[in-house]
This record gives sequence, structure tokens and C-alpha cells, in this order.
Amino acid sequence: MVCISLFLLLFPAAVLRNEVAWFEQPENGVGLLATRIVSDTCVIKTIISDRMSVIVQCISSILIATTVSMIVNWRMGLVAWALMPCHFIGGLIQSKSAKGFSGDSALAHQQLAVLASESASNIRTVAAFVHEEQMITKAKLSLEEPTRIGRLQSIKYGMIQGTSLFLWNVAHAVALWYTTILVDKNQSSFEDGIRSYQIFSLTVPSITELWTLIPTVVSAISILKPAFDILDRETRIVPDVPDEVNCERILGGIEFEGIRFSYPSRPQAVVLDSFVLTVKAGSSVALVGPSGAGKSSVLALLMRFYDPAQGRILIDRKDMREYNLRWLRQQIGFVQQEPLLFSSTIRENIRYGNEGASEAETVEAATEANIHEFISSLPDGYDTMVGEKGCQVSGGQKQRIAIARTLLKRPVILLLDEATSALDAETERAIVRALGSSKWRITRVTVAHRLSTVISSDIIVVMEKGKVVEMGSHSTLIGEADGVYSKLFHLQNQ
Repeated sequence: MVCISLFLLLFPAAVLRNEVAWFEQPENGVGLLATRIVSDTCVIKTIISDRMSVIVQCISSILIATTVSMIVNWRMGLVAWALMPCHFIGGLIQSKSAKGFSGDSALAHQQLAVLASESASNIRTVAAFVHEEQMITKAKLSLEEPTRIGRLQSIKYGMIQGTSLFLWNVAHAVALWYTTILVDKNQSSFEDGIRSYQIFSLTVPSITELWTLIPTVVSAISILKPAFDILDRETRIVPDVPDEVNCERILGGIEFEGIRFSYPSRPQAVVLDSFVLTVKAGSSVALVGPSGAGKSSVLALLMRFYDPAQGRILIDRKDMREYNLRWLRQQIGFVQQEPLLFSSTIRENIRYGNEGASEAETVEAATEANIHEFISSLPDGYDTMVGEKGCQVSGGQKQRIAIARTLLKRPVILLLDEATSALDAETERAIVRALGSSKWRITRVTVAHRLSTVISSDIIVVMEKGKVVEMGSHSTLIGEADGVYSKLFHLQNQ
């Protein structure tokens, strides 16, 4: 018991130390694994703070009661031990049945809880389709099964409660009967017999509680193995290897050589197959094609969220894996289709791209993203709170704030994944024009379904099923009547 206590006391500290290093790894920053680590640590801390004190209390009370009852009258103490199963089984039945019924009740009401949560979170959709009465009807139907289960449980609980009380009364009756025998044979006084039995019987709840805690301790120990497996897992992408950091910035030349890639969760589905592409430093390249062609996967590989199964990616004619990843990512800007903002002010969200930026640089980035005028029109200006995940601004405004945040980073390589999908045509043209007339040399890789965004790109790469099927400028590709790009462009303009 002492060894287990020490182990449980030392484990959370080890978890927290390793947890920091685990979160620093780029592929582990988010996800269910992180939630599981934190959850497991909290469970074990709860066991230490609550359960261990109760376990020590139960063990000490059992030992003390056994010793005292034997000293008062050893015969009655032995009988008390013999009758202990009646008390123990009765208490165990009550505690187990109560816990089981509460769990069954929560499970039975789960459907209603899910329905209420969905209805509340999608209240506008429910009101738009006038489905209020249907939701109320579904809620009433979902209560029928819990009502039926509750009636059966009431009958079951009553029978179990009667059984446990019967066992307790039998134990007390046998103890009193044996006390009269000891008194008749002058082997004990009535007071000592009752005292010896009561001392022990009052500690029976401790025995019952100790037994109910054993599954909790066992489940906590079972948590340790997967937690250690997660902490000991070797990441495939280490951000600080190699340790050397170049002082000079990269130029921005990109080369894909025979890339074959599948997502780890779906290794059988090939996303990129023999993908080859060369992007010159300072040029603008657009990736277009149908959904599922692998366009966004190209950007994910450039950010090195994943490594390809075959082939290699070169940046300035050097394998991407030979760069220090943290240093490399500082020179790459990435804007997603659905960017997330932090629950803070607009200024803090923009400066997230460069925390040391001045006010003038922040305003300049916002102007390039065509968001400065909107921010200036707000009562609090740049100090306006955007709400949780940017819920207090529109989708287009979130995208422009995210673009400003990335531009403030002054990246050498800029990756745009449908970054202007929520913008109107005029705003989109203004941002594209600002990016094209940038003061610094920038390599831009854009993923877009709206072809009007990519007309001015130096090279347009048409992808289909993870391969490059067409490549060239807009004027070249539009001249091919039977080409994929030409068909997509004319289809959108009709």
C-alpha cells in the first residue's frame, strides 16, 4: 500500500513534466490525445487527494476495531468476524445498486440531453423550419423509455434494499443470541459482549467503503499504461532537430520530387501520387482542381504537418527535413479557409503574427488586408473584442484579420488555402493586388476554387486525383478548348 501511495503521488509530477514537452511537438498540439493526457492526470490527482485518505482511514479503523474487540472479549470478536460477511454483503449491495441505478438513469436520459443540446445550439435552424413542436414531441417520446426503466428500477431497488436490511438484522440477532450464551456460561458479561460486537460492527461500513474503492484504484492503475504509452511515443516530426539555425532567411524556392502521400488515419487512400512541381522564388503559383484533388494536402506538406511516404520536398534546393522546423515555420505564412481567432482584441489577434510589431506595422498589415477601414469604424477600433473564436465578426472579416495577421509576419512563403472564399469580389481583388505589389519578395502558393482569384498567377497548376494534369499561365490554359482548366473557367463564367 505504501508503494502504491508513493507511486501515485509521484506520477502526476512526471506527467506534467513530460506533458509540457509533449505539447511542444507540432503534431501533438491539439487533438484527443492531449485531452486524454490531461483527463488521466486529473483522475489520478483525484485519487490521491480523495481516495488515498479514505483508504488509509478505512484500514486504520479496521485494524484498531479488531484489536480492541479482541481485547474486550476474544470469543465475541471471533463471532463478529464470522458475522462480518452479512454486514459486508448488505452494505455492498446497497452501494453497488445505488451507483448502478444512477448510471442507468443518466444513460436513459442521454437521448434527451443530446436532443436538448442540439436544439439549443441550432435554435435558428429549428425556428427557420418551424420545427418547435416536432422537437417537443421528440422530447416527450425520449422520456417514455426512462419512465419505464425508472419504474422497474424502483421495484428492483426495493427488493435489494429489503435483502440488505434482512442480512443486517440477521447479523445483529445472531450476535445477541451468542451474547446470551456467553453470559449463561459466565464466559463474559453482557456489557463486554455487546461492547466487543459493537466496536467491530461499527467499522463494517469502512470495510464496505474500502471494497468499493478497489475498482477505482484498479481503473486508475489501468489508466497509467496508455498514459505512459502516449508520453513515451516517439514523434516522427521533431521541431528542434537539427539544432542549427541559419541566420539568413530562405529565398522561397520550392520543389516537389515524386511525392506520394497518404494521411495516417487513412493510409490506404493515396492523396498525392508521384506529385512533381517546381515553384521559383518570388513567383505566384495557384493550385486549382476539383475537391479531393490534394490541393490542401500540398500546403499541409509545406507546413510540414506531415511527411510524405515517398519523395522529398526541397526549399532552396535543400531537403525540408534538414531545416530546423521552428525556424522554417517563422518564414512561412499560412491562412486557412476557416481561420480561428483568439478571444481577445483585434490588435492582439493581428499581432499574434509578430508580437514585437509596432502600431504602425500593425496598421500597415491591416491596410494591406483591406480591413483597416472597417476596424477604424468600430467604436473601440483595434481594441474591439472579437469574441470566442471570432464569433462577433463575420466570416469575411475573420479572413481579412487572419490575412493581416499572416502579413504582419512578413513571410517569405505565403500559403493561402481558400483564404478569400468569404470575401466579395472587390475586396478580393484589393487583397490580391496588395499581395502582388508587396514591398518584399514573396513566394505565394494559393489554393482556390474561384478561378477569378488566380487569373493573375504566374503559374496555374491543375490537379486531379493527386496528380498534375495541366500547368501554365491563364492565357495558355484558357486556349486549350478541351483542357480541364478551360472547362472549369467557362463553367464558372456561364
